[in-house]
Amino acid sequence: MKRLAIIGSTGSIGRQTLEVVKDLKNHKVVALSCGHNFSLFRKQLLEYKPDYAAAIRKTEELERDFPEITFFSGAEGIEEMLEAEAATPDVVVNGASGAIGLRYSLKALEVSRRLCLANKESLVCGGKLLIKRAVEKGAELIPVDSEHSAIFQLMRGKDKPEKIFITASGGALRDYSIEKMYNASLKEVLRHPTWSMGNRITIDSATMVNKGLEVIEAHYLFEYDEEDILTYICKNSLIHGGVIYSDGVIKMHLGKPDMKIPIAYALSYPKRGYHSDYMNIVEMSLMLEEIDYRKYPALELAREITGISSKQIAYNAADEIAVKYFEKGAIHFGEIFKLIKRVVELIPETDPRDFDEIVEIDRYSRELAEKEVAKL
Repeated sequence: MKRLAIIGSTGSIGRQTLEVVKDLKNHKVVALSCGHNFSLFRKQLLEYKPDYAAAIRKTEELERDFPEITFFSGAEGIEEMLEAEAATPDVVVNGASGAIGLRYSLKALEVSRRLCLANKESLVCGGKLLIKRAVEKGAELIPVDSEHSAIFQLMRGKDKPEKIFITASGGALRDYSIEKMYNASLKEVLRHPTWSMGNRITIDSATMVNKGLEVIEAHYLFEYDEEDILTYICKNSLIHGGVIYSDGVIKMHLGKPDMKIPIAYALSYPKRGYHSDYMNIVEMSLMLEEIDYRKYPALELAREITGISSKQIAYNAADEIAVKYFEKGAIHFGEIFKLIKRVVELIPETDPRDFDEIVEIDRYSRELAEKEVAKL
């Protein structure tokens, strides 16, 4: 029985992880953390009865109603929860959102044997730092994203592929003209064709910022140069990724667009303990398309800055600010990229040495983004 801690248990990844745990039956939930959805958190505490719980702000009502659970609060509280002696987990799933997730990932690698990583910012903002910490601690870093999980599974073996590729659905606006994309409404952008996700990641799918972040992540996870990380559109999201060998052999990872599958694999690796119906292969359309970078300049920009830590941090921070203003109706969809590009250009090339320096670059990038919004 593995002891499991979930950071961000009320988010999409956290909720699906808890569903998977019911099927695997060999994980005991010992710690849960949430952001602000206390009504769902209450239900999770009641059902899974963890020893420890943490939330971004203090929860006096929950503490009163669950006296058997030890509560922590704030960003520091989530770290304290992970390192509490009686709670020390074997496995941590980091499903938190935002750059703060790097802080939790670094702590998870210190206290647990395996980090199942779904927080993109951990690698985008702290790639070198995170990989170094995993090596130093001898901890496993298993990707949860469907694309990176696909590559991770295909990379098992001694022969390293020459190139790897990940796929994108193209997002809700993939069939729009460039001109029509510019003024697309929030309602149009959130109408994702194959995945059910949160607002930011759905908007990032439409701009392909999400795919840009994934290229950066793949650079650190699998140690490939940007030019050897290919990207294609797969409209039905059945092909998640692939590897290409020097002799021309191509291996692809196929499966339903269901996040519970890569979550389960990260938990049960190297075994497959999860059960799910597979699709009839003769009914599967396996088609990939080239990406038109005129429609998705954010992906092209991500490629240009891959490996430049400060600009990766700025790219992510500016996107968060841009998405926030787009959701408010304060900027056009087409202005999301304009804002990201401007902030990335303003941030000098530096290589942060520690978490504090990463946080400072992230803070300054957000500050710049807020100022640049007014100029759009």
